Amino acid sequence: MEGSVSKKLEVNVSASEIWKAYGSLQLAQIAVDAFPETYSGYTVLEGDGYAGTIIQVFMAPGVPGPAWYKQKYLVVDDVRRVKLAPTIEGGVLEQGFKSYITRLEAIEKKGKRDECIMIGTVEYVLEDESAFPLVASSIDGLYDIMKAVADYVIKQHNTTN
Repeated sequence: MEGSVSKKLEVNVSASEIWKAYGSLQLAQIAVDAFPETYSGYTVLEGDGYAGTIIQVFMAPGVPGPAWYKQKYLVVDDVRRVKLAPTIEGGVLEQGFKSYITRLEAIEKKGKRDECIMIGTVEYVLEDESAFPLVASSIDGLYDIMKAVADYVIKQHNTTN
């Protein structure tokens, strides 16, 4: 079984401002800071935040499931503001997923330079169909991270303007 699920979030800051966090390693730090009950930290194993970067994300003690996962940034496109990051080891790959790719986008709203749409998508292939309930919880978690990024960027925007 394969598919994809997406969530959108409209925010009152520019796509370029959102992308500064979305398209960088800052995204992982924002997630760790916003959700310490879920994430205990991350380590950059290889790279500088662009394509080819590999990070290992550590789950907080007591979080059900694997203690960590690794993601590789396949695409970090600063022009189209798109990031593709498959999980390459651990995490959901140990919970019945054959493939799991996170896609993040920041799209400028037409005619409104100070507004954008954040899109988070999970593209997946299940090895074990009993893992299907994890799809809903994972897109909800991604949406929570999107909101945390938006809150962080809006706060930064308001303190500098």
